[in-house]
Amino acid sequence: MRRRTRRVTAASAAGLVAALALSGCTLNACPAIGYADTSPVALEFQGTLPPDATVSACFGSNCEPAAVRAGRDGSHRVPQRAPFLDSTTVQPATIRVVVATSAAVLHDAVHDIPVHSERTGLWGQCPGPWSYEPVEIQLG
Repeated sequence: MRRRTRRVTAASAAGLVAALALSGCTLNACPAIGYADTSPVALEFQGTLPPDATVSACFGSNCEPAAVRAGRDGSHRVPQRAPFLDSTTVQPATIRVVVATSAAVLHDAVHDIPVHSERTGLWGQCPGPWSYEPVEIQLG
C-alpha cells in the first residue's frame, strides 16, 4: 500500500510540474537588490568650448551651480557630492549646467541625465545594474 501511495504521489507531482511547465506559468520574482551609481556625471560639449569659459553645474533644477574643473584630458565630470549635490538627493535625475565667459552666459539649462540599465531575470523582467551616461550640452 505504501508503494502505491508513493507512486501516486510521485506521478501527481510529475503531472503538476509538467502542467505548469507547459502552461507558461513561471516564477517572475525579482531579487530585492537596490542598485546605485555614485560615479561622477560626464558632460560632453557639442561645439567648441571657448578657452576662457567657466563651467558650473549642480544636480537638480533649483540649485546653485558650483565651478567644475576640467580634467587633464579636458573633460568635465561632476562628482555626486557637495557642493554639486545637496544632502537630500539620493539619485539625481537632472543636472543644471551653466557655461559662461566674462562677456556672456553661453548656456544655462537643466538637463535630464540619461541612464543605461541592464535587465536581469530569465526574460529581462527585473531591473539590474544601471549607470549614468554622458550629458550632451549643445553650445550655440
